[in-house]
Amino acid sequence: MSLSQPGLKASPLARFMAQQQGLDLTQLSGSGPDGRIIRRDIEAALKAPRPVTPELVAQPVAAANPAIMPPLADARAYYAPESYDEIKLDGMRAAIATRLTQSTQQIPHFYLTMALPMDALMAYRGRVNQALAEKGEKISLNDLLVRGVALALMEVPEVNVSFAGDAILQHHHADIGVAVALDDGLITPIVSQCDEKPIRAIAAEIKDLAARAAEKRLKPSEYEGGSFSVSNLGMFGVEQFTAVINPPQAAILAVGGLSRNGRLQDDVYVEEHEMRVTLSCDHRAIDGAVGARFLAALKDYVAHPLLLAL
Repeated sequence: MSLSQPGLKASPLARFMAQQQGLDLTQLSGSGPDGRIIRRDIEAALKAPRPVTPELVAQPVAAANPAIMPPLADARAYYAPESYDEIKLDGMRAAIATRLTQSTQQIPHFYLTMALPMDALMAYRGRVNQALAEKGEKISLNDLLVRGVALALMEVPEVNVSFAGDAILQHHHADIGVAVALDDGLITPIVSQCDEKPIRAIAAEIKDLAARAAEKRLKPSEYEGGSFSVSNLGMFGVEQFTAVINPPQAAILAVGGLSRNGRLQDDVYVEEHEMRVTLSCDHRAIDGAVGARFLAALKDYVAHPLLLAL
């Protein structure tokens, strides 16, 4: 049954309810203003006895099994055609929509948030970039975080996993996807074996992958798979957020922006920089205590950045 029936007065909600229940709106009387069919008219019709029709025969699967959800109504049913511009999905955006829907529907997410102390890492970055200036190189806080994540994954390998139905795959290396925002979507190119690469190599590889992603020159092997992902929105002023897991991975770290946190230390007020990160975990493969140990390990590497070079 189509949601749009010319000349028929019915609210968008009533049209949607009628479609899901197999009701013919032309057979109903509306109790709303000017005879408009509204929600209570649909509810009354559902309580009344009605004959079995071919449309109703197609409905019982979802009704009998609550686990099978009916599809959402097409958003166009709620708006006048002249009130919006329609932008067709390209292949990448359609693939992203499918993958994220599968992830949120099929992976039981849970979230852990921690504030990381950043002053030591920022000072370390400053010293490194000063030394690299003559070579025309520069590293970012995100590069350092990716290295810290890799070492934390080696320290807590229970997070460096994939759920495979009847088994959990524990990966040998930290192959980390770094989210890159493009004009027409989001892609997560993978920096392989970050646990074995120095910071300069990680920084150069992230830069190269991001450039080739923008030009759509990545090979599938460079953005499929991986064992973990990092998504950083701190540069956009976002303080904290949660990210959707990128299957077949079992976790992703959402990185917020820098903020100042004041506290008393020996009766002296001091201000420190911190960064809030949120770990999204697949509860089928990772438990809360394991996720907490991973964040504690990452915090230790951030607080003692010399360890990142070892």
